[in-house]
Amino acid sequence: MAVGKSAKGKRGLASASKATRKRVAAAGGKAPHRLRGLQAASKATKRRVAALGGRASR
Repeated sequence: MAVGKSAKGKRGLASASKATRKRVAAAGGKAPHRLRGLQAASKATKRRVAALGGRASR
């Protein structure tokens, strides 16, 4: 470990430049819902998830 650096240094987006963080934050809300999450799942997956309801997967 470098001198003066904490064990929990910046990682990932936290270590990116301010311009990069701004660009990523702006793009974050632009993805259409149908392209992510359950909206993007197949009909079979949606049925399976609906059938499970609120039961935990564990």
